[in-house]
Amino acid sequence: MMNHKLPCHIVRDLLPQYAEHLLSEESEQDVRAHLDECEDCRELYRLLSEPQELPQSDLAEVDFLKKVRASKTRVLITAVLAVAVLACALFGYYRYRSSKAAVSYDAATKTMVIYGRDDDTEMKLPQTANEAEILDAQYDSFHLNVWLPVLRTDGLSLDTYLPEYLSRTNRSLKFLRSYMRENCTDEALASRAEKYVSLSVNAGSDYSWSELEDTINLDIGSFYWHREELYILSLIGSPLVEWKQLGYAWYLGACIDPYNETQTTVKAENLKDMRYYDAYVKAGGTNQLTAADYRILNDAISYVCLTQGMNWGTAYESIPLKNTRLYHGPAKTIDPGNEMSVCMATSLIAYLSDQYGFETVTSFCFGKVSFEKAFGISFEKAYENWSAEIMEICG
Repeated sequence: MMNHKLPCHIVRDLLPQYAEHLLSEESEQDVRAHLDECEDCRELYRLLSEPQELPQSDLAEVDFLKKVRASKTRVLITAVLAVAVLACALFGYYRYRSSKAAVSYDAATKTMVIYGRDDDTEMKLPQTANEAEILDAQYDSFHLNVWLPVLRTDGLSLDTYLPEYLSRTNRSLKFLRSYMRENCTDEALASRAEKYVSLSVNAGSDYSWSELEDTINLDIGSFYWHREELYILSLIGSPLVEWKQLGYAWYLGACIDPYNETQTTVKAENLKDMRYYDAYVKAGGTNQLTAADYRILNDAISYVCLTQGMNWGTAYESIPLKNTRLYHGPAKTIDPGNEMSVCMATSLIAYLSDQYGFETVTSFCFGKVSFEKAFGISFEKAYENWSAEIMEICG
């Protein structure tokens, strides 16, 4: 686990919990590292944790209390003090547990700083939350920097939307790590899944990832709802992004992960003007998409592409992948899978996972084996079988 330098105002907020050993081991390490370098905070901690020399008048009162404790009322006073200490401890503990993450706001830079733990799912934002323009959220295993105006909050105030957004980001990354560890044996993937994740969501920036010794950096640009897709592509670790990589990332990130951001912003009633809406409804549409519904939606989009042709929608819907900027492979692609859209690739990957298992699909998408070696069947025959199933489900 890598250490992160904390600002003084965050450390001072955490000192009472640090003194009482209420912080997680990782958080204690971060505070301790700060105290080793900052004399002012170290002095504040000393005043907080060490008994201080009292004036003479106070010493007399202490002496009197010592006599009282030696008297017949010793048991009563001790009991009262024990109750008071316990009440204060419980108050401090539950106050800490209820507030969860430490939150501060810098009005000069309009930056909200949140320091939390990976098990934090709740937080109380200050009244100034809706004035913030930048979010700097630091957790035990991920860091998130967001230019807040790019977030689509669907009319919700930031102090209502942001805790849910952070919670879903946190839970999504934890889910994907856990799922990949449990369902894949690839050692390189397992190693990448343990690395610290740094996400940047800013308008005008690139949509790319990079890998360092102990960190994976995700530059999501303004496409904040594609965080899972880019994270999974970084785990694959290949510079090639063809139909199998994008289909795999979209399948795992949207059709399996229950915390995907897209599922909070796409609702079935918003699909009525799209050409595949009828196909989606026939396949069992609901009022709000879940991960399972998103699988159905990709099948429905594929159905319209198969029956009505391509090039009627976006790069994800119906434009062949080889003709989009999403494609990063050989200039002259010979893989027939690149003739599909991303949603078609997602639907096909889901079908292959059902038929042959997720581990087999993972090995293929990571580029270790050919299609025929992985599945024991040609791509053309698998495509034919998948198309027939889509026709049966959505026709």
